[in-house]
Amino acid sequence: MFKKLLPLVAAVLPTAVLANDGMQSYVVYDFWNNRVLESHNANQVKPIASVTKLMTANVFLENNKDKNCATSIQSIDADFIKGTGTSLPMHTPISCNELLKAMLVKSDNYAAHALSRAAGMSRAQFIQKMNQKARELGMNSTSFEDSSGLSSGNVSSAMDLVKLAKYSLNKKTIRDLSNSPAIIVNTGRQNMYMQNTNALVRDENFTALINKTGYIRESGYNLVFVNRHKCGNAVIGVISLNNRSSGARTNFTRNKLAQHGCPTSLS
Repeated sequence: MFKKLLPLVAAVLPTAVLANDGMQSYVVYDFWNNRVLESHNANQVKPIASVTKLMTANVFLENNKDKNCATSIQSIDADFIKGTGTSLPMHTPISCNELLKAMLVKSDNYAAHALSRAAGMSRAQFIQKMNQKARELGMNSTSFEDSSGLSSGNVSSAMDLVKLAKYSLNKKTIRDLSNSPAIIVNTGRQNMYMQNTNALVRDENFTALINKTGYIRESGYNLVFVNRHKCGNAVIGVISLNNRSSGARTNFTRNKLAQHGCPTSLS
């Protein structure tokens, strides 16, 4: 009887739960010549956590019509899934540009939620736009349930994230913030110092064209990283999901970049 039930259980369990097998998946991709250099479990669907914020940034930048956009962090923007907090002040108008900085560099979840409200649509409509954009990009293994990545229902594959990284290269704002070791966010009340969540950029070991970390318990430690400087005749990106720790994520990315001839910032 139990064996007969297994296919039914698999059919109703969320994809993220089924795919979270503790195994890392990754792609090393040459963005200059559009080719996979090496990969492992590259099409396996996994939770992506705050890597989601790359899509949030793209959708916001493409739909926000107000160059002077500002919004405030509201109670509705709180993290009701994981219970994380924010250093941003509540109920205080903050420029959307400053919220983008907090979201992409510090990976602030409340900023991601506030931006999804600030683009002239409801949060539900914003998430619908995120899923629509994923379909447009051919990210057929990707689905979003929230704009921050706190939901384990935000899932993708390493190969799908190659497509998102490639698309994100067209956005100067995303490129610039990807390579910021630290930023100052002006909240109106004060200037707040925030460091990049990626040690490779924070410690200025490598310079980034595209960079976004992600972590929730269900996803492990994730990273989308495209190196700014050419590595020989290639522009190398390392996309990895379900690393066992932040240190393992950093070391894996550093080693793959080195193996493919990418110099450090200090070289």
